[in-house]
Amino acid sequence: MEEKQSSFSFRWLLYGAIALYFIGKLVFGGSGSETDYIEETLEEPTQGIMVELQETEKDVFKITDEEILENRADSKIIANYMDNTSDTFSIDEVKLMESSNPRSSLLRSVAYAGMFGYMMGRPMSSGVARNAYASDKAYNKSSTAGRSQLRSTASKSVVRKPSASKGYGGGKSSKSYGG
Repeated sequence: MEEKQSSFSFRWLLYGAIALYFIGKLVFGGSGSETDYIEETLEEPTQGIMVELQETEKDVFKITDEEILENRADSKIIANYMDNTSDTFSIDEVKLMESSNPRSSLLRSVAYAGMFGYMMGRPMSSGVARNAYASDKAYNKSSTAGRSQLRSTASKSVVRKPSASKGYGGGKSSKSYGG
């Protein structure tokens, strides 16, 4: 009879350990294995870009040309206005453009939609927006040869980021506001 009681308590101890293991997996979101991370390749341009923008209507700008430059620091925007004036902005000036100034904001957003966006942190794996260009010729030049040349000389690094789909906080927020 003693032998039977000993196996009985060992069996329940084993069941309890297994149950605790699965509860731990549910609460703590897994084991922290390789599947909890996503590897991403970051590309950063080493060359620069000169972009020419033309004001086609009041405060409406289109990219007329983009040229790849040898040095990233030489990147600039040349904005040509309808009143036959022009401005030149360095990459640092573009990054600091205030959103409260509508003209600066429009210049920046059009430039961001083209190859200049890669200078401002847009992923190089994304294409360029056709509607940002004044002509098919300008768009085709940038979307094919220009983008390809810029990517081929970009510095690349692989980073591991926690997966957003595992563990605590991995889902979308269901927080609601109001009453």
